[in-house]
Amino acid sequence: MRRLALLAVAVLLSACGPQAPGDDPRGRKEVIVSAEVPAGSAAESNWKRFAHNVGVWAPEYALSMRLGAEAGTPAQRAADVQAGAIQIAALPPDVAAAIAPELQVLSAHGLFGSEAEADFVLDRIVLEPYRRLFSEKGLRLIGWIDDDWADPATRETWAAGVIVANKAWFERLTPHDRDVFTQAYASAGQARVDSRAARRGAGEAAPAGAPHQSPSGGTGQTIGPLPDAHAAIVGRAGGRSREIYDLVLKGKQDFAARSGTAQGN
Repeated sequence: MRRLALLAVAVLLSACGPQAPGDDPRGRKEVIVSAEVPAGSAAESNWKRFAHNVGVWAPEYALSMRLGAEAGTPAQRAADVQAGAIQIAALPPDVAAAIAPELQVLSAHGLFGSEAEADFVLDRIVLEPYRRLFSEKGLRLIGWIDDDWADPATRETWAAGVIVANKAWFERLTPHDRDVFTQAYASAGQARVDSRAARRGAGEAAPAGAPHQSPSGGTGQTIGPLPDAHAAIVGRAGGRSREIYDLVLKGKQDFAARSGTAQGN
């Protein structure tokens, strides 16, 4: 009987064939992440931390990190993640705005007066409205990436890239795994801190000087253009841009009130 049992096992193994080099015997789920970054950069370190966090928090996933030229062009990454050929992609501001034109509102000249104000508005006020806009395009907006001054020396224009996931894939995840992929990159805000510090270290001027009132109701390093320029951006972007713009202004007021309360204490 023992010989018959061993023979049966041998037959089953031969029927299954040899294990392919890429097969994972643990049955882990592959997730392709595409984000072209310079080797040795803070951006590369941030994505390595993302991979580490996912590995710790959800080890059943096998990440395929495409961080070099294999990531493809930003436009190709956008097309691939929308089609589901990859699961997660990082997109620069211009490509992200081609998907959701309302993102142009964030780059209105003189809109934000400080990094802290911009972070407050992007994280607490407009993230969910933008998520709804990306959802209409088959994507889940996971969060912001490389969000910083486009012109650090004068601090007049904000720029924000995005990390997006294929919506159908993301919605199939368990609530726990959705949280994992949402938090893994920007855990504790460290990615934002590191990327900004790297830009400053690369020779870009750090914000300095006493701020004054900007035309949009915040504080800015220099006097920006008249609000008509903001209206032009809102009109050009179309869609729900006016709604987003009004939310930004309300967020700026909330930030100013919180800052005033904190200073008063």
